Amino acid sequence: MHIGLIGRRGPDTFQANIGDGLLRLGHRVTYLGLGRAQYRSHVANRVADLAASAVHGLEDLRQHSLVRAALESECDAVLNTYGGLTPRTVASLRRNGLPVALWFPDAVSNLGRQLMLMAPYSAIFFKDPLLVRRLRDTLGLPVRYLPQGCNPHWHRPIGRPGTRRVIAVVGNCYPSRAVLLRRLHEAGLPLVIYGAAPRWVRGILPPRSHTGHPVFAEDKAKVFREAAAVLNNLHPAEIHGVNARLFEAAGSGAAVLCERRAVLGDLFDLDSEVVPFTDFDELTHQAKRLLDDPDMTQRIGDAASRRAHADHTYEKRLPEVLERLS
Repeated sequence: MHIGLIGRRGPDTFQANIGDGLLRLGHRVTYLGLGRAQYRSHVANRVADLAASAVHGLEDLRQHSLVRAALESECDAVLNTYGGLTPRTVASLRRNGLPVALWFPDAVSNLGRQLMLMAPYSAIFFKDPLLVRRLRDTLGLPVRYLPQGCNPHWHRPIGRPGTRRVIAVVGNCYPSRAVLLRRLHEAGLPLVIYGAAPRWVRGILPPRSHTGHPVFAEDKAKVFREAAAVLNNLHPAEIHGVNARLFEAAGSGAAVLCERRAVLGDLFDLDSEVVPFTDFDELTHQAKRLLDDPDMTQRIGDAASRRAHADHTYEKRLPEVLERLS
């Protein structure tokens, strides 16, 4: 199939991993864009989105380029990872004979105006099974549960396991994460933080712990593998689901400290493939165990990588999406 992808582009993004997985499955991929300009500044992007939502029809006008690009590229179907695609844009693609699916990567707090629920999608995939159950049972929408995954060609064991006796944190530092990291620092745990941190959050972060830059693909895998443990605290709005970082860190052979969610035990064997925690005391206890025991780090990391590469890759996930786009 020739699949048109809509979403945010960038190194090691959700869309990039989906695109790579489709290519490795033998499909053709065309990146259609996002239907709006993408600025380096998050604030500028937010202002542009608010302006478009305030002017009737402006979002539809901005996104017309996506429909044109899909038709000119002669795509067979479209897979979208952007929750702001308007119902009219989706309907226009469908009128032109293109099946369209949404694979939504964010927590439920980012559903925003819930535009996707009014759009005539062929299928919508969410990573939270509770959200799927509620939308299916009450609204009758074509929603399905599908967690994210890892890319074994990027997220694989690189480097020597646990050689850096630190807790690695990779991802955006929003307030709840920053507060937790401050508490962990005060408890005496060594932290190294990678990723974006707004100025108004940096003052909360432990001093000298933030590297000031993100990591991607193989570089990220090396950070994961070489840490004594990788912290995966989840956004408070992740209700029953988990995030992509769990699968990426596991695939990279890390010992992942993951906050408990309802699906965690269905995805990995607890304690032997991933180290769960429910509260701060359990988190610090488990972190200190890993910091004190390099063999435990390697044992859990090796098991996590085997499971992630066997069961939780994008090449394993995508056939379910493609079935709905056929």
